[in-house]
This record gives sequence, C-alpha cells and structure tokens, in this order.
Amino acid sequence: MRRWLSRSFFRQVSVVLLVFSVISVSAYAIHNYYELRRQWNDAIQSQASDVTNLIALIVADDLRYGKTFSLWNKLKSFQEKGEHNQKGALFRFREITVLDSLGTTAGSTNPAGHPLLQPYGAVTATQTDGADSISRIAPIEFGGEKIGSVAILFDITPFKKFLWVHLRDLGVYLFAVTVASVAIGLVLAGWITYPLSSIQDALPLMGSGNIFLSSFDQRQDEYGRLARAIESADKRIHDDAMQIRMHRDTLEETVRLRTNELAASNKELEAFSYSVSHDLRAPLRAIDGFSQALIEDYGNKLDETAAFYLQRVRSGAQKMGSLIDDLLQLSRVTRIEMKYAKADLSAMAEKITHDFMTEEPGREARITIAPSLIAYGDAGLLQIMLQNLLSNAWKYTGKKSPSVIEFGSFAQNDEQVFFIRDNGAGFDMRYISKLFGAFQRLHTEEEFPGTGIGLATVQRIVNRHGGRIWAEGKPGEGSCFYFVLPQAAA
Repeated sequence: MRRWLSRSFFRQVSVVLLVFSVISVSAYAIHNYYELRRQWNDAIQSQASDVTNLIALIVADDLRYGKTFSLWNKLKSFQEKGEHNQKGALFRFREITVLDSLGTTAGSTNPAGHPLLQPYGAVTATQTDGADSISRIAPIEFGGEKIGSVAILFDITPFKKFLWVHLRDLGVYLFAVTVASVAIGLVLAGWITYPLSSIQDALPLMGSGNIFLSSFDQRQDEYGRLARAIESADKRIHDDAMQIRMHRDTLEETVRLRTNELAASNKELEAFSYSVSHDLRAPLRAIDGFSQALIEDYGNKLDETAAFYLQRVRSGAQKMGSLIDDLLQLSRVTRIEMKYAKADLSAMAEKITHDFMTEEPGREARITIAPSLIAYGDAGLLQIMLQNLLSNAWKYTGKKSPSVIEFGSFAQNDEQVFFIRDNGAGFDMRYISKLFGAFQRLHTEEEFPGTGIGLATVQRIVNRHGGRIWAEGKPGEGSCFYFVLPQAAA
C-alpha cells in the first residue's frame, strides 16, 4: 500500500481527500443521528405524558357518572384517530384502558385481555419503556378526588422507521461525498499532477538542448515559470557542455603536444646523461689516472707541496666522479618505469648493513633491524632509498662508539610508519627545510664528506610511490627518519 501511494502524488491527494471526507461525514452523521434520536425521544416522552393527561381529563366525567358506553366510544375514537392520522406522527395508540378507583376495568380498547396491566400490579407505576413501545399511566380526578386511572400503551414503531429512513439518507449522503471526493481528486490531478508528470518526463533530456514544454507557454502560474526555467536551464547546460567539450578537445591537443615535448626533453636528458656518463667520465679518469702515475713514477722527485697538489687533483676528480654518479642516479629515479611488487625491506637492510660491517670490520656498532618489514613498491628504487638512508646513518655515527642504528616500524592512523634511528651527529631542526634539498648540506665537508644528493634522491623515491617522509633530530644526539609507503597498488 505504501509503495502504491508513493508512486503517484495524485493517489496521495485522492486518498487524503477520501479519508478526510469519509471521517468528517461519518462523524457528522453519527453525531446527527444520536442528537436527533435524543431530541425526538425527549419529544415522544413529553407528548406521551401530555396525551395521557389529556385523555384522563376527557374521560373523567364519563367515569364519574358511570357513562360506560360513552367511555368506550371515546376510547375507541382515540385509537381510531391514532391509526388513521399517522403522517408525521411519532407514535400511535396500541391500547387504552381506564380503571376505576377499585382497579376494575371501566373501559378498554382491548377487552379480550389486558397485557398492559400486567407490569403494574395494583396500577402504581407511572411508565414503562420497551423495545418498540412505551406506556404511561395518569390519575383521573374529579373535583379534586381521584376516581380512577388511565393507562395507555403507545406504539413507537413509526419513530424507529423514521430513524432508519434518516440513516438511509445519511448513507446516500456519505456515498455522494465519497464520489465528490474522487471527482475533486481527478480535477486536482489535472491541475497539479499531470503537469508535473509532463515536466518529469522532460527531465531525462536535461542538457540535450531539446526540451520544449510548449503546453506551458501560455501559463503564467508557477508551472509556467517552472517550465520556462527548465527550458532555460536545459539550453544553458547544453551550451556549457559544448563549451566544455570544446575546451576538452583543446586540452587534449595541448596535453598531446606537451607530452611530445616532454618525451623529447626526456630523450635529450637521456642523451645528456649518456654524455655525462661517458664523455665527462673519460677526462676525469684520465686526470685521476695520470695524477696517480705522476705520484707513483715521479714521487721521489716531487717535493711535499707538489705531491700535495697532485693528491688534491686526484681527490677533486674522484669527488667529481661521485657527484656525477649521484646526479645520474637522481635523474634515473625520476624517469625509471615503476614495477610494483611486495618488497622485503628487512632483507634489503640486512644486506646493506652487512656490507658496511665488512668494509669496516673493526668498528663497534649495534644495528637492530626488525623482521618482516614489508612494503609495496618498486624494489630497485626502494633498495636505493634504503642504501642512502642507512649509509647516512652509518656515516654520521662514525664518531660515536658504539654506533647505534635501528630500523623498525609502528602503526599510526591506519598506516605503517617505517623509521631509521641513529645516535649520530644529528641536526638542528631550524634547518629542516634544507634537509631534503639537492646540494644542501647541514655539515661541512671536513666533518662528513658527501655530495648533498642522497636525501633529495630519497624524497623523490618516496614521492613517486605516493608516500611521504619527514625527519627529527637534535645536534649531537642523533636523528630519526620516518617514511610511509602505500600498502597496495594505486
């Protein structure tokens, strides 16, 4: 029922009108019936008492002087008039009986028996009411003396018939109101729901530019304004869609051109990388090699200053080579094709730190690596990231004994946060903004050698994975690097 109503506003309006009409008319009919019944019942009671008293007055003279024949004729006349004058009457006489002072029947319209007298015994009651009759008894007085009584049994069947006719009329009225409610619902549907249905049928075409609600052109009411607003909105949305489509086509062409330009730039960058990798390294190797040959072949002929200069040349060439390697690595990090898979960071870290311990077997170090640290990403890039972070921790703890390095993780906000903590030189948090910049160093070359490219490479790798990295540190007390990597493919 609820689903049937919810599908049509017309149904809802019709049901509301019908229910309201039926309830209101029914309430009115019931109230009117009981009020009419009460009023007419009061009228019957009053009239019955008045008629009984009137007959008692009329027959008093006949009863006093024993005019039995006249008494009987009067009683018969009363009953006959009641039977022939029923139009509009509420009751009629069923039996009239006159009793003398001794309780003997002086006259009656029912001489064969007196069922009227049975309820009264010694004729002391004044009235009784039955399902279809009422009775009244009144004293007959003459000269202030009670000389008898008159008892009348009234038939109220006419009144009940009148009530049934009234109920029938109310039923007809209720049916007429119900039909009128349905008719009003149909009229309201024509005024309200049918125009709404035609507008609703046009809404799926919104944005096509083909909505024309011509049936509302002459209407100046809310429906007419709504129809014209929908037509205007349809045209505006269609025009905007065409503009967006045109801009999209232009944007696609611009993206295609920019993509081609980016591809060309990448090719140039690859060519430059190749040039750096081969053309620049060859002179550097020559400088380093010939400087070493001078030291080895003519070292005894060089004074201390010359030997120092040659050593500086070799050191500069080697540093230049390292810088070129780091720049090439940074360039490859941003261009390499990503191959996502599960990577065991714990195994990577174990191998990297094992190499550190092999290179410096006499160094006292405590390295803790949590087991089963799994991340999702490109294994090659993650290897480079860990190599840079752990080599920094190894380098900056070189002056601490023992060196303490820890690699682990913890859960935070539904994420797995990895960290690498050390007790090395640390850094001042005031310069945190420079930490991940290329060629930005927070320590001098004499303290800790390096190129300043490692942490920039780490940040690019984390960003390419859609993660983030940050750090905390304190001078002389160590540092801790945190990073978050996605746990599933993007």
